[in-house]
Amino acid sequence: MEFSSRYRPIFLLIFTLVILQSSTLLAQNGDNNNLVAARAPSIYIVGKMALIPFSSKQTLSLEQSEESLSDIERYLTISLYDALVLQTSGMADVEILPLKKSDTEFTKLESGKPKIYYKDIAIDVGRILDADSVMVGVISEYTERGGSQWGIESPPTVSFRVEVLSTKDGRVIWETYFTETQKPLFDNLFEIKKFVKRGGKWISADELAKEGARKIAQRFSRFLLEKR
Repeated sequence: MEFSSRYRPIFLLIFTLVILQSSTLLAQNGDNNNLVAARAPSIYIVGKMALIPFSSKQTLSLEQSEESLSDIERYLTISLYDALVLQTSGMADVEILPLKKSDTEFTKLESGKPKIYYKDIAIDVGRILDADSVMVGVISEYTERGGSQWGIESPPTVSFRVEVLSTKDGRVIWETYFTETQKPLFDNLFEIKKFVKRGGKWISADELAKEGARKIAQRFSRFLLEKR
């Protein structure tokens, strides 16, 4: 009994540390699920790359009006383009072509064609622009928050996937996705930095999408650095 009483505080401390470590690992794994990446063999280069305007899954098309869907796709495309230009500035092994060029060519080619040909059209656009690769993105969910920034009925959710395709043969050079539903701080205390950065308020779906675009661009720049 004396041995147990003497070492009980030490055992409690060790037990607490183990629980905290396990929780941290779970939180990190959960965050990694929001942003993952895969890549093709190193023989494929990104080089001169055209960003193709985002498309949307059929399920999202049924939830949004045509005008609203067009605004969402354009907003996310511009957000990702700006983030890519910023993140790849000064990198000699990649050149992001002006969005206006790829947007114009894509609009010409995709007119009247079903969405199932989205990637094929994107590759054709890349070839027309003499690009080595194209980046395409598909939005699967874009739900606006219900309520105000200080009190909501339902949180915002944004999910989209991005791929870099070779214009040579359509091979996937790199891919990643972003998905997040904003949660209250008390649902995940390990995201306190994100909570503070957002000013302790509920953000809009557009703000969440912009954060996602920045994360995608950051991960893409790391991928380019790793390929060197």
